Amino acid sequence: MKKEKQRLLLLFYIVLLGALQSVYAQKSFKTIPLPTAIKGVNEEFSGMALSAQRLYLLPQYGSHKETKLDSAFNIYSIHTDSIGRVIDAKDTALTRFSTIKVKNLEKLPDSVKAYYEGFEAMVIVNNQVFLSIETDDKYDYCFILKGTLDLQKNEIRIDPAHFCSLKRYPFIKNAGFESLAYLSGENKLIAMYEFNALPEGGKGFLIDTAFKETPKKIAIPFLPFRITDIQINAKGKIYGINYYWNGDYEAYLDNNILRHQEEHLKYLIPDLKAPLNQNPDYLKEKTAGYARIVSLENLKDNQWKQVVSFDPWKNNWEGLSLFRNGALIISDANRSKKQVTTLAYIEF
Repeated sequence: MKKEKQRLLLLFYIVLLGALQSVYAQKSFKTIPLPTAIKGVNEEFSGMALSAQRLYLLPQYGSHKETKLDSAFNIYSIHTDSIGRVIDAKDTALTRFSTIKVKNLEKLPDSVKAYYEGFEAMVIVNNQVFLSIETDDKYDYCFILKGTLDLQKNEIRIDPAHFCSLKRYPFIKNAGFESLAYLSGENKLIAMYEFNALPEGGKGFLIDTAFKETPKKIAIPFLPFRITDIQINAKGKIYGINYYWNGDYEAYLDNNILRHQEEHLKYLIPDLKAPLNQNPDYLKEKTAGYARIVSLENLKDNQWKQVVSFDPWKNNWEGLSLFRNGALIISDANRSKKQVTTLAYIEF
């Protein structure tokens, strides 16, 4: 009888905690409907950046997936005042955006174009733009491009002769350098590899913005699942999206490095303890998913801390920009009716 009371009491606390988390999530999470022309699943938004009171949205394949880098490529920008009005419930949706044409991609060398699998992240520093390219799994390197933003012409002109190559490590299916951010104190870019769950942690690079120096390899603390984007605030604190969906199980939790991490994850991520105790195969289920924002105090910090978790359902969260008292996040719908294109604000 005593054990039964303890079990019921524990169940009550789990339900209460879930209810409190749900109430907080509803208060802190705000969907921002995009303009009709750019909210379809074909946009596949994979990154974004804030610059001069505008939010720039990066589709993974620009305008035409099939023709890769040999056709028109557009990104979009939205004024942050409009975004603020939706967050403050003064408007119900965004209605206006600008189209930014990306020029010179067709002039990139064949060594870049042959393995291109889409863009994954964007950084804007003054009028300089940096874009990360993910490549085919069969190729060892991913790329960082740079270009110049011309606001008068609404275009970005890529420098096709100067780019940065980053070697993958280790080989993980569908993993590249999805995270890119600017470290202002050092005038460097930070690129993080998507998989960082080696026992000793993962790898990243510090990159000279002029692309004149060899990228410097840096250690990234252990983190399960994928890290899909990062941002750095003025004090050097790093924020990132840590995301999991059931299709990642074999690549990220049952590979040549890891074998079935459920018991470890129960204690590493408290949010997952209850569902994994109830169903040890939870992370293999089609309805499984998990999304959160994590942080490091700086590059010397050796442990990620959870900032806030949020709804993963029907969203492949891939873009992050710090905004107001939290962050804007955006999803890649992956041209799938099972997912949706979502821009949201999450307060923390």
